[in-house]
Amino acid sequence: MAYHDPIYTTNTLKAQSIATAATMLSVVGPRGKVGRLESVSAVVTTGTTDAATELRVGTAADADKFGTLSVPVATAGNGYNNATIANIDTNPMPANDVVLIATDGGCTAGAADISVTIAWY
Repeated sequence: MAYHDPIYTTNTLKAQSIATAATMLSVVGPRGKVGRLESVSAVVTTGTTDAATELRVGTAADADKFGTLSVPVATAGNGYNNATIANIDTNPMPANDVVLIATDGGCTAGAADISVTIAWY
């Protein structure tokens, strides 16, 4: 796989509820391109309560296959970008497959601006 001249896509979700376990967005890369998760970040827009929430990038069969980001209990304005990202050499995003951006709904209330960047090769 050649890693030169990737196509970068950044998927942004504004004020997305993270309090209910759900798929927030389904993504398919450019035809024939293999993907690599580059980053996941979140800025809390409505305070999160009771417990941390995990943002996940994966597949229907493995919700966190490509990476996760933990969003702890926080007030509005706090940002997080220390995602755990899977090794691209052993775990690339397959070409033409659906990638899911989801939350586990760990907190009882809360919303965030979420950004997920993927490089496609």
